[in-house]
Amino acid sequence: MDKYEFDDNSEMNDELYDESYRRKRLIESLAGPVLSTLFHVSLIIVLALLVVDKVLPKEKDDIQVTIPPKKEPIDIPKPETQEIEKSIPITEVTPIAQPMTVVDVETVDPIEDLTEDQQDTPEISDEPLLDTVESVVVTPMGSPNIGNARTADGIRSSLVGAGVPEAGPAVLKALDWLQKVQKPDGSWGAAGQSAYTGLAVLTFLAHGETQNSKKYGVTVRKGLEWLVYDPINKSGHHGYPHAIKTYALADAYAMTGMSVIEERLKECLEVLVKGIQEGGSYDYGYKSSQARQDLSFAGWNYQALKAAYGAGVEQEGLEEAISKSVTWLKMAADSDKSFPYAMSNNDPSTSKGAGKHTMRAVGVLCLQLFREGNYEGIQDELKIIAESDIKKLNWQNAPGRSLYGWYYATNALFQSENKRLWTPWKKKFVSELSKNQHNEGYWEYPNMPQHIPGDGTSQKVYATTLSALMLTVFYRYLPSSIVVKAKPKAVELKEDEGIDLVE
Repeated sequence: MDKYEFDDNSEMNDELYDESYRRKRLIESLAGPVLSTLFHVSLIIVLALLVVDKVLPKEKDDIQVTIPPKKEPIDIPKPETQEIEKSIPITEVTPIAQPMTVVDVETVDPIEDLTEDQQDTPEISDEPLLDTVESVVVTPMGSPNIGNARTADGIRSSLVGAGVPEAGPAVLKALDWLQKVQKPDGSWGAAGQSAYTGLAVLTFLAHGETQNSKKYGVTVRKGLEWLVYDPINKSGHHGYPHAIKTYALADAYAMTGMSVIEERLKECLEVLVKGIQEGGSYDYGYKSSQARQDLSFAGWNYQALKAAYGAGVEQEGLEEAISKSVTWLKMAADSDKSFPYAMSNNDPSTSKGAGKHTMRAVGVLCLQLFREGNYEGIQDELKIIAESDIKKLNWQNAPGRSLYGWYYATNALFQSENKRLWTPWKKKFVSELSKNQHNEGYWEYPNMPQHIPGDGTSQKVYATTLSALMLTVFYRYLPSSIVVKAKPKAVELKEDEGIDLVE
């Protein structure tokens, strides 16, 4: 067949061709919509599954819960334990390098005994130690009302009422200078840093300054932080720094109620409670033997015991230690010349330095703080203090170690509430301190013995803190006759306001 000719079935072939062509065109026309429909249906199904997965709860086994870590309680770093005496199992920083020696009876000034090398400076956390909390209105001596006097209005009214308004500016100048010479780590002084730092912190607290103060808050916080981190060392510099540090922590706890301060205070207070002799006195390094009993050293410990008790610290053995202290002080008061510097085994016949005006002031003040200010003969002792010291209360011609005695005499005469004795003393000491304060705000110890350790700044810190503490007596405490025990309010910290102490 010619290739151009059709066979007999050509008509059928045309029909078949037309039908095939139409089917092909139909499929082509339907392919696009069908694929598009399938795509959109699939997309809708996927989206629906995603929505259902979000709405419907998962099976319990698939739930993942992240629990925040539990906040651990505050852990104050502790130095390695080293047993010095079996009767006093307390933590130590370093072993005793040399045996304790008995100094001459004339050496009654705590800072004069600081002749050892400077203690290692503890590392301070970059994180704030103290949180922003309201100060607790309470005094370290125990009155729930005296804290109100540690405010601008209270201080002003106290000074005006006492007739010594010039004392206010003098204290502020002293605080400015102390703030200026504070070390970057928060401490003051060189050898015996715990003593210098404790006295400086006591001075700021006496003026009502806490970690919340606008001007001095950072200074106080750094000082308190240093004291909290400072390792316990009951034997360093005969133990004076530890006693003063404990006193400062007790005052700080009374003013703030901070639990981190309370925890460290209890550790420091344990040394005082366990280190008191059976007869009620103290010896260097908190030795339990009664072969030597030192009133000068005991005086700082007695102040710390009363401050802690007045602040409401619950410490086992604290009240018993105070009871022993009162017994010993009464015995010392009854001795021939009253309140000797030192004795042995509660035997007044072994007294050394008996009749010293400085020790008389120490003994009287401590009895007053322990609510025994009316003990027989105390008024006569106060009269001797006032009459003997006021004649020596001359900055230019003062005998050595006089400022130490003036500090105790000022507090004892104020506590006496005997206006006949207090008024002339008040006018005299305020005048002497005001006239002899350096323009920069510090004082220099009158006729300071050359052997007092530390650099010039350390000596100025010592003289400045004692002087300023004397000038704050008008509003720091109420007289002991109206003192009652008061417990600081508990300070509740929110979960995100914890205090972070790092190793």
